[in-house]
Amino acid sequence: MRIAIFHDYVEDEVPGGANLTLRRLVKTAPRNVKVVWLSDLLQLNYYQNVIVANTRSISNITLEQALEGKQYVKIHFDYRYVPPKIIKDAVLLVYMSPKQRNDMLGRLTGYKSYVMPSLVDPDMFSLGNGKGHLWVGNYSRQKGIRNLWEWAEKNETHIDLYGFGVPKVYLGQSKYCHVKVPVLHNQMPDLYRRYKTLVHLPKGREAGSRVFIEALLSGLSILTNEMEGDLSFDRPYSIDRWRSRLRTAPKRFWQIAIEALQT
Repeated sequence: MRIAIFHDYVEDEVPGGANLTLRRLVKTAPRNVKVVWLSDLLQLNYYQNVIVANTRSISNITLEQALEGKQYVKIHFDYRYVPPKIIKDAVLLVYMSPKQRNDMLGRLTGYKSYVMPSLVDPDMFSLGNGKGHLWVGNYSRQKGIRNLWEWAEKNETHIDLYGFGVPKVYLGQSKYCHVKVPVLHNQMPDLYRRYKTLVHLPKGREAGSRVFIEALLSGLSILTNEMEGDLSFDRPYSIDRWRSRLRTAPKRFWQIAIEALQT
């Protein structure tokens, strides 16, 4: 069976949770499934089965036309608008947390859906005994850097920031927010072990957060708000529960996705 992945970016072009989760899907695919991460929308012509991720780089009409007559799974990595036709024609809708599914699907019936958390490899992370506060993410408004700055100033608490992109001026001028050099993903386990608390205060609704899960697996306490979707999983602060969930999630995804694509 051949399955194409279509995403805004080619593999490893842009760091982030969506890229890492899709990489893990490719890595964990069954042996009888060949997964190809496409670099161009025109390549969809050669595939009948598709996993559709973020598609902000093309228009909705173009996407609808490209997917016409194909069997596809739609993964919602965030809360962005998706055309009703794309939702209606998908054989499976995948959400990153129970809260996101409830928020986006609501009372609509007749849709097959599955909740799949950010696919963190639980064996990469182990408990540390660090000190201090940490923030990791993209320097964007959505990721809550304004909330972060305000919290640090109000509580007079020092926070080390390891982010991608360009930090806002007020972060660099802050007495408490310390902008550090970004860390590669394979260096993240060591980074988490050096800290005690993750500060994670997204501005808007967060479907799910890889950083949240990685920090939890590393034994950090997590200061977050009601915007974090991962809190809607059962017993979100149970490390053993999360390790078990993450070990079974990829296999479970492929079972459900393949069944849906073959229907």
